[in-house]
Amino acid sequence: MYVVAREGETFEELFRRFKRGIEAAGILRDYRRKQRFKPAHEERRDKIRAAQRKRRRARAKSGG
Repeated sequence: MYVVAREGETFEELFRRFKRGIEAAGILRDYRRKQRFKPAHEERRDKIRAAQRKRRRARAKSGG
């Protein structure tokens, strides 16, 4: 990920644009996620729990 400085753009603006690009691309999220090895059974468990949370939220939102 790289950004090209625009005419008259300050470093702060350039850096802010860079951070937004990194966040939008999900690069930091992937980096942090890969910092620690997670076994397959933990990945499955997390996926199941996320699905349960999503179902619960949808049920609460629909009112039933």
